[in-house]
Amino acid sequence: MTTIIETSIYSQTLDELLETQQLPEEIVQKKISAIQKFEELGLPSMKHEEWKYTYLAKVFKKGFTPGIQTNNNNNYSERIKEYLPAISSDKNRLVIVDGIFSKEFSQINTSTEYHISSLADAWENNIQTATELFTSITKQQDRALTALNSALCQDGVFIEVADECTAQIELLLIHTGQMQMSMPRILIQIGVNGYLSIAEQVILLENSSFSNVVSEIKTAEGAMIEWVKIQDPGANMYHFDSCYVQQATKSNYHCTTVSLSGELIRNNQFIEIQGENAHADLGGISILDNKEQTDNLIIIRHSAPNTTSNQLYKNILNGESTGVFNGKIVVDQIAQKTNAFQSNKNILLSDDAAAFFRPQLEIFADDVKCSHGATSYQIEDHELFYLRSRGISKELSRSLLMYAFAADVVEEIEDTLLREGVKSKIASKLKIEF
Repeated sequence: MTTIIETSIYSQTLDELLETQQLPEEIVQKKISAIQKFEELGLPSMKHEEWKYTYLAKVFKKGFTPGIQTNNNNNYSERIKEYLPAISSDKNRLVIVDGIFSKEFSQINTSTEYHISSLADAWENNIQTATELFTSITKQQDRALTALNSALCQDGVFIEVADECTAQIELLLIHTGQMQMSMPRILIQIGVNGYLSIAEQVILLENSSFSNVVSEIKTAEGAMIEWVKIQDPGANMYHFDSCYVQQATKSNYHCTTVSLSGELIRNNQFIEIQGENAHADLGGISILDNKEQTDNLIIIRHSAPNTTSNQLYKNILNGESTGVFNGKIVVDQIAQKTNAFQSNKNILLSDDAAAFFRPQLEIFADDVKCSHGATSYQIEDHELFYLRSRGISKELSRSLLMYAFAADVVEEIEDTLLREGVKSKIASKLKIEF
């Protein structure tokens, strides 16, 4: 079931975009196709199984509007700079402000090992890979927000890592809170045995903001990507993040999502494991309060034999917050010898907090090892006894138990600096000082 909405404003915005932006004809046709698909689909309602606990239409009624964005951030320059500590000249920092790549605040190390640019520049310079990759993994645009992003994205990031090469990137998604919809697109292609590390932060400067990010990632044989997403924009942020990943033989995709605040954060991961001996590892920890909500949708399809995947998502929920986990593992008939595991665990710190989970398996092969499970519980006094008996206060004891609960998600981060940085943020959220 879908919710019918007024779509003329979105079509009008696309018309304005196509008039003002020089795009390859292939991109123009893809955008026209995408807006048609969005108008056909409408917004999913809560009767749609993937949106059962998230009222999307309510978000669209809050007054966020599509429009042609500019990179004129003079009123916010000083505030943006507060989030940009000095980095060495060999580092890459990519800054997207309200959906537009900022050359002023970004730093790109020129290297023959990789190509990094704004998506708008890649299209303007007719970089064929950037044109071909756009919508190649999202395919038929059968999800409304993805179709809307495909139609209205003006800019974003294009990353291409050469064979046997390495790239490390700091990515900042900054929102000024101007009530316009932000729709950046991130396109990534990694060559044979290439490695890409991304440390991402979502930042809201003031007021309220709507962000709809879509990423398409294509890996060659033996490629690896590690993506750490830190989502702590504060209240009044509506952030929708969809990653589409296509994995080749022996490739490795590892994504850890840390959600520490936000009115509504929706994380979608759609993984196609198409090559033998490839592995996908997805983890997430949400620590929420008040009426905040995170909604994680994870769909991993194993389409080749001898592949593995692992999902571990946890929520620590206080106040009237809500955590949603909807995970699915699909094993095609050809995908024999698949090992796939899925787990969701929740701690409820108040009677008004809620956790909803729906782990699923669809297995069409007969020689596999797959499991899934979900738990939800509260911290009991007997669990605090050991720490309390050592003179630690009840409040700190609870925080330490929650920190330990989150640790096994964070420990999977391979990059030491990233891992320690995430640990520090979680400790700060739980008011723990080490």
